[in-house]
Amino acid sequence: MIGGGFAGVTACRDLAEQGYSVLLLEARDRLGGRVFSERGRIGDWDGVIEHGGQYVWSDKQVNVMAEIERYGLTVVHSPWPECYPTVDRGQYNPGPLPVPVEEIFDFERAAHQIISDAKRITLGIPLDRQNLADLDIPFSEYLDNLKVGPATRGFFTFVGTFFTGRPTHEISALPPLQYVAQMDYSLIRAWGVLDEYTEEGISTLVDAMAADSGADVRLGTPVASVRQDDSGATVTTAAGDAFTATTVVVATPVACWKNITFDPPLSAGKLATVGDGNHNSCTIKVHMQVKNAPRIPFALANPETENGAAVLYTDSDLGENGQLLTGFYINHPDNQDRFGTDFAGVERFLHAFFSEAELVAFDLHDWNEDEWSGYGDWMALPPGIISKHHAECARPEGRLHFATADIAQTFLVWFDGAIEMGKKAAVDAQRLMTREAIESKVPARVKASAVASASAQA
Repeated sequence: MIGGGFAGVTACRDLAEQGYSVLLLEARDRLGGRVFSERGRIGDWDGVIEHGGQYVWSDKQVNVMAEIERYGLTVVHSPWPECYPTVDRGQYNPGPLPVPVEEIFDFERAAHQIISDAKRITLGIPLDRQNLADLDIPFSEYLDNLKVGPATRGFFTFVGTFFTGRPTHEISALPPLQYVAQMDYSLIRAWGVLDEYTEEGISTLVDAMAADSGADVRLGTPVASVRQDDSGATVTTAAGDAFTATTVVVATPVACWKNITFDPPLSAGKLATVGDGNHNSCTIKVHMQVKNAPRIPFALANPETENGAAVLYTDSDLGENGQLLTGFYINHPDNQDRFGTDFAGVERFLHAFFSEAELVAFDLHDWNEDEWSGYGDWMALPPGIISKHHAECARPEGRLHFATADIAQTFLVWFDGAIEMGKKAAVDAQRLMTREAIESKVPARVKASAVASASAQA
């Protein structure tokens, strides 16, 4: 098993339950991959800080909810917002409508088109098997085709870029549309999905699943190469240690595939999806103690006019000490004026929404500097890739099986999708090993029968 995020520990646990001996190699000094919970303080607030994937949708995400229930974690809710402001082109709109009233018909027309296009997508079926190539275009082009006013375009720019963490001209329109499909074809759900999460921290679930497997888990062990042939597979670490196995599950982010030498090489479709490995979200998630902000807001911004600012909402009400706000912004390396990750930058991000608010303290993990996530967070594919190669990315190659949220069939890039793909990889690996075990026994039985027959005739 290469990689100890949700996909890797799921496959690990499921194979161990079937009686297989499992070795899990993880490059980091912790399990969890792109989910990362830790106990800490942010100013006057003390609790579990979720640096990566956090939110669940209990009504629809059946894979993660099954694990949450199995291991006894508690799902809690963020405070219900009291205001829904938006920011676009420097203009603050207090709500409740997401656009000025003069654009409300544009908003209605655009919403209808987006939902109609999203309804062409059937969840659970690879996107390259659904005749969707006409939607696999730059998201900027898709927005141009809507022919709507600037505020309406700004709102739907948020929907696409928040999900992908990159500017609209760099991303395909197809994943944002699939995101709307994931949200039960609802823009309201897509807007307000940041609600349910585990009280104990989602890393608690990863650790519980790994412990349940009883597997040999080795942290701080990055993999350099994987070689396979008819007799088995050899995994060699960066330190030079070699391990042999009947089958291997590759459960790293897609962007990290380029850092492993595969012999034989990966298929053309997988290599096309990896590309230069620079297809990840540039999003920063930050938790802040803030004073003098509107009470319990859920604020949205147009990232393309607000320097990458995307969303800011209340995580905890701290009474006279203000609020713990959680925010997301795009910290694209080509943006010379990007917010950055220091106090001054986070304060500028806060002031993009609420100019009078006071930043007291903050905490964040910069995934853009994280080698083992592929220098970014979730995958954000450019146009023309996923409508051609989605199914290929999950197809086993010989003894190799692939499991990551980046290639999920239903909840693409969510950790529910990671669990989905971990389960699939475990089933595929078990089928391979079962078939080979049967095939190895058949010739032996035939030979034994032949020997017995010859002896009888003699």
